[in-house]
Amino acid sequence: MTIRPAEHGDEPRLRELLGGSAMPGWVRLAFGREPDFFHAIGVQGKTNQVMIAEAGGRVVGMGCRSVKPLWVNGERMDFGYLGGLRLHPGARGGPWLARGYAALRRLHEADPAPAYLTTIVEENSHARRLLASGRAGLPHYLDRGRYITHAICLRGGGAPRPGAGVEIRRGDEIGPEPILGFLGEFGRRRQFFPVLEAGDFGGDYLRGLSLGDFRVALKAGKILGVAAAWDQRAFKQVIVRGYAPPIRFARPVLSALLRFAGFRGLPAAGRSLNSVYVAFACVRDDDPGVMRALLGRIRAEHRDGDNQFLLYGLHERDPLAAAVRDFRAFRYVSRLYLVCWDDGLDFVKRLDPARIPHLEPASL
Repeated sequence: MTIRPAEHGDEPRLRELLGGSAMPGWVRLAFGREPDFFHAIGVQGKTNQVMIAEAGGRVVGMGCRSVKPLWVNGERMDFGYLGGLRLHPGARGGPWLARGYAALRRLHEADPAPAYLTTIVEENSHARRLLASGRAGLPHYLDRGRYITHAICLRGGGAPRPGAGVEIRRGDEIGPEPILGFLGEFGRRRQFFPVLEAGDFGGDYLRGLSLGDFRVALKAGKILGVAAAWDQRAFKQVIVRGYAPPIRFARPVLSALLRFAGFRGLPAAGRSLNSVYVAFACVRDDDPGVMRALLGRIRAEHRDGDNQFLLYGLHERDPLAAAVRDFRAFRYVSRLYLVCWDDGLDFVKRLDPARIPHLEPASL
């Protein structure tokens, strides 16, 4: 068996491994990266490294290390993200995991990050116990609470109206400087909010996202909130691989009820779950009314297309979660972890616990 950095020649096998690995839950989801795995991974960070486990000419495991600028304790900092951890069922239980993390640690030692963020589906209790066990040289996995992705139905119901005197405009009507300035001023109040720069547009990091995809809430010319609609289907897909037995048996009835209520039915296994991400959402004074208006505008603009959901991810402590209550939505729950080796423990202890964690679902 061999563990080595991924090369472009491995690209088809990486897509095969990801597309065939479903996450547990009431709906089993896999993540497609068509047509090119390396196009998709660019949105995870400014620096991205992929390690693979290979046996018998097959890629049986993989893991990704990314680094990108975030606001940490109110200061700009290059921070890490660990994602894309996959093991073929036949490789589980062997030495692959320990050897894979040893390889990731070597990448870390060559170019250290203070610590790393990652998520694990809450229902995947086996993975959570294993990775948090600290055995076999694994890094420290420190649980930082629930991270909830709200899948807002794009059909059915009306759109909330902005408050008195509030207007919502396109980002390209406002210009990059006011938007980026607002995100820098108010995004830094969150823990791990991304640092965005004008040069990011048109590059791999914001692939498929333009200034015109941002919506800006203003009152008397003052920005109250910002959020972008990021459609990533051209390079990232979410695929339904199956349902838990109660849902699988009831799917025809549930789909009929959903269609009667004005929604789309539950997709069959093997079909894509078409969605648009709400990205870089930031609101002055955490006003859920402003966030509700932004969500309503984005939802109204996408409700007649072929997307099914608007995906909006929030930490369980985030007061902006109140904005979702006026929409019909499903919830997909993960746990947010800070990951570090011994050299990062002192840094993690200095993180301000009062700051609400932020994680971009479109960058996972």
